[in-house]
Amino acid sequence: MMKGAVTGALVRELNLHAVYQAMWQGYPVTRADLARQLRTSKPTIGRAVEALLAAGLVEEVAAPEDAAGYSAVYFGPRAGAASVLALDLGSRYLRGMVADLDGAELARIDVLVDGHRPEQVLAAATGLRDDLVAAAGMAPELVTMGIAGVIEPRTGVVYSANQQDLDGFAAAARLRAALGCPVLVENDINLAAVGEGWRGAGAGVRDFAFLHIGSGVGAGLVLGGELHRGRNGAAGEIDFVPEGQRFQPDSPAADAFLAQIWQRSDFVNCEDVMDAARAGNRRALELIGWEAERIAEHAARVTSVVDLGLIVLGGGIGLNGDLLAEPVRAVLAGLTDYPPQVEISRLGEAAILTGAVATGLRSVFADLVTRRVATQE
Repeated sequence: MMKGAVTGALVRELNLHAVYQAMWQGYPVTRADLARQLRTSKPTIGRAVEALLAAGLVEEVAAPEDAAGYSAVYFGPRAGAASVLALDLGSRYLRGMVADLDGAELARIDVLVDGHRPEQVLAAATGLRDDLVAAAGMAPELVTMGIAGVIEPRTGVVYSANQQDLDGFAAAARLRAALGCPVLVENDINLAAVGEGWRGAGAGVRDFAFLHIGSGVGAGLVLGGELHRGRNGAAGEIDFVPEGQRFQPDSPAADAFLAQIWQRSDFVNCEDVMDAARAGNRRALELIGWEAERIAEHAARVTSVVDLGLIVLGGGIGLNGDLLAEPVRAVLAGLTDYPPQVEISRLGEAAILTGAVATGLRSVFADLVTRRVATQE
């Protein structure tokens, strides 16, 4: 990581990156502020600022309220200089969002999907992209899509997909061809973990797991502040059930929790159980206790290996924190000598899209200055 601007023999591009990064870290700033912060000369800073202005990456901004009386010119990054597109492919919906360089939402649309054959996914992604671009008023630099399955890190091919039609889908390559721009494909639960670490319950926590409690239990692991995918991209598949042995997703027994509902009570679905538990129904509370034990056991297994500081619960069942959080904490305390904190997702269903935005922005920022300044020369 470069900590300051570099002068002399090293390339001007390094100065541009350093100045641009410094503006994002704290603005509004003057040329003099940047020169002091980066420990370089005002002329060097001035040339870098002028190049970034010409490229449309930074702009003049209002002075802060506590600014000194002299008429200095202040600058800040232009969040609207570029955008990224985030896509979340679920069992029923394809959710999409366009965000600017600050991660602010410019447009958000969800559409029903007709099916999960590759051609259907490509058509849905292309149509949603077009609608979002029209709504946001700008085309994205890059697209990040979350898919439920193991994503091969080198090729972007989907394996062990929740939707059988997507097994073997060369998602990254085919989406890139269909959308006409760079595409990143990531496991959806991994993206949820990234989202929680960026702007959710995991913000500022270097070692935590996001547990998605729904059709089984999937985990996204953040270790040392970075997403941990594993050698094959399969890290976090802690409750994997082979295709053909799963409960059908449209049935009342869509996961292990709902299987218990189906076998042990007259409740039809998860929502019925949660509502009844809040009303004090004894059988519903027993089912909540059973689910809390299951979640805690998964959390304990992961914690025993990597010594986590936090477990974030999400997914359709996991978001019922008023019922699950305390029982999970209690069981977990009895399963490990060093129990992590247990919190509920702060982002809800937006966790995957938020993580997709964060992942896309990280990639875009890696070469945005180089590409934009080069077009001005």
